[in-house]
Amino acid sequence: MQLRCAIIIAMKKNILALDLGKGSLGMAISRSGLFVTLLENLRFQATHYDEALKGVAKVMEEEMVESIVIGLPLFPSGDPCEMTPIVERFIGMLEKRFPGIPITKQDERNSTVEAAALLHEQGKNAKKQRKTIDSAAAGVILQRYLRSIGQYED
Repeated sequence: MQLRCAIIIAMKKNILALDLGKGSLGMAISRSGLFVTLLENLRFQATHYDEALKGVAKVMEEEMVESIVIGLPLFPSGDPCEMTPIVERFIGMLEKRFPGIPITKQDERNSTVEAAALLHEQGKNAKKQRKTIDSAAAGVILQRYLRSIGQYED
């Protein structure tokens, strides 16, 4: 008798991606682990990240999020930029609010530029992109993460 062994790799699902700005938070989700859906941009008073955290909490509950991917802003050289320590502090807030939820940092360099190009291809000029650009950047960040773990192909 011959035995066959199958390796089953659990696919990551319900992944929330975040693109944090000074007064906005772009969000995207992968419910299946294969496809990315953009969520509504969250606007908040500049530097009031507790407001952003409340918006994340609402999505976490509604979407039964299992993990978070957050864009890590860096200069093109890879060095930290002005927003890097702000994002690091926000990650600390997320860890405190959602213990047990894994949080992964994903390089977000040029994600907004890439998102703008994608939106432009969809016929959205710069003015029309304002409402969705942050979530589109979160979508790019999530696609990059899914690619890095072998769950997304172009």
